[in-house]
Amino acid sequence: MRPLATTCCAVIVAWASGAAAQHRVDAFRLGVQTHFEQGWSTDLIETAKRLGAPAVRDEIGWSEVETAPGVYDFSVADAYMHPLIRAGIMPFIVINDTNPLYDGGKTPHSTDGRAAFARYVSAILSHYGADAVRIEIGNEVNSGDFVNGPFATDQPRYFAATVRAVKERLQQDHPQAGIICSGLNTVAIGFYRSFFRRGGLVACDAISVHPYRDNPDSLMGDLARLRALMREYGGEKPIYVTEFGNWFENPDNAPDYMVKMVTQLAAAGVEEAYWYALLDEEWWPNMGLMDRGGKARKPAAETFQMLQTRLIPLGRPRTLSDDATVRVFEFGTSGEAYVLWGSGATVAITGAASFLDTRGRDIAPVTRLTDSPVIVVGRGIEVQVAASEIVADSLYQYGQPPWSYYALRPDIGLVPLEIIDWDWTSYRGAPDLSPLAVRDDWITTARFGDKPYHAIERFTARAGGRYRVSGWWEASPKTEASQLLIRHNRQTISQATITPDRFSLSGVSLQLAPGDTVDFEIAPGGPGGNGSVRRRIQIAGPLTGG
Repeated sequence: MRPLATTCCAVIVAWASGAAAQHRVDAFRLGVQTHFEQGWSTDLIETAKRLGAPAVRDEIGWSEVETAPGVYDFSVADAYMHPLIRAGIMPFIVINDTNPLYDGGKTPHSTDGRAAFARYVSAILSHYGADAVRIEIGNEVNSGDFVNGPFATDQPRYFAATVRAVKERLQQDHPQAGIICSGLNTVAIGFYRSFFRRGGLVACDAISVHPYRDNPDSLMGDLARLRALMREYGGEKPIYVTEFGNWFENPDNAPDYMVKMVTQLAAAGVEEAYWYALLDEEWWPNMGLMDRGGKARKPAAETFQMLQTRLIPLGRPRTLSDDATVRVFEFGTSGEAYVLWGSGATVAITGAASFLDTRGRDIAPVTRLTDSPVIVVGRGIEVQVAASEIVADSLYQYGQPPWSYYALRPDIGLVPLEIIDWDWTSYRGAPDLSPLAVRDDWITTARFGDKPYHAIERFTARAGGRYRVSGWWEASPKTEASQLLIRHNRQTISQATITPDRFSLSGVSLQLAPGDTVDFEIAPGGPGGNGSVRRRIQIAGPLTGG
């Protein structure tokens, strides 16, 4: 019996040594996005190497390489590709390009255009070697920003035809080479379903995705749904996350975000992930590991380097908690390192342990989990986590019990919302009620024919007793104000107007019986009905004492 335990609801749950035998030993790799094809200095190759990046994601311009049909000149790309390879950094090349020689310079959509595209992909592998480079086909093809022409009229169908053409060509020229496909912006289940239905999954050796989001704590559920969809269409393929990151208002927010994302991506079995990007860019401030000049390190650089040296070498982490409000991940198999965060649970750490923040800096021992991850490293570490008073947290438990989601329709009353899959992140809604939606970060309302439609998050009590409700709500400055109504068993107990100035609720006490409901209802506050509200709701209980 291993001396690692968690306390949940006053019950000690211990993990036996047999659990460690299931620990994955295959390596997770953390790379970074570069733009050498767009003119970045090759001096940055050394920067990427110092930070520990084993691979970089970049491009090779088709129209630069092939200026006459069937004639390929890689001299421009050689200027950065060969130095990368010599430095021991794997180039991960995304190809989502056009060429004026084919299909009028539009995204390849004809049989001839796709064949030319496939020959170009094969030429890259012939020039650099199939073992020296990885190929990704497609970049955010669910977005209108990266495709045009007839292709844009039915992206899943045309994209499936493209990857089939590439696969057929490579089976002739480079049968050992695999292709990684799609690089969709967000885990766009609706797009993937259409793409898979048209044979896209079968033609790909792996699936890539850009799981951009503000809330990392909804990530693993989305990846699980993508894997389930692959099983539905013939079987799972490896997943590559070829871009991830966020547009941070404050660069100090990047370290916590990166640790949460990397820990969960590795635990979820993702093969590789690429932080976007190595440098800040004019239109994407505070996303880089370095400033725009490539000279000054951002806080994210410290985190990236710490992950490469302190955690990733220990192997893939495994999650040790089945409570969504308590995140506990173990790196290694002998109590070597843990990453922990959560919604207020108390934690006891014993053994030869050092505590680090997400930039790798020493901190005082931590006894209570917060939204900010803590990293514990050492030898023979033992972790005990006691149950938090908080039993419901809208940040950590989106789409999970004890939460459920409804719309209040003026015609038929309260109706449950369903999962809506489309070309972007899925949400809770109804096919005929868009834009009404409940997402992990925002809630939007609607008004049809001057009639208001309300969006509702419902907490259902599993046990009777006294509960404490806290939360905050704030409206987008780009939409109308909204109305918040809090109802116990549909009886209104509180209400407020939600504007861009944050409204906070602290310590509201409720006596609930098993099965009682508490609804947090967002209603249109103006004639347009287009309210959009961010929120965080926490419910503690049943509480003991007075």
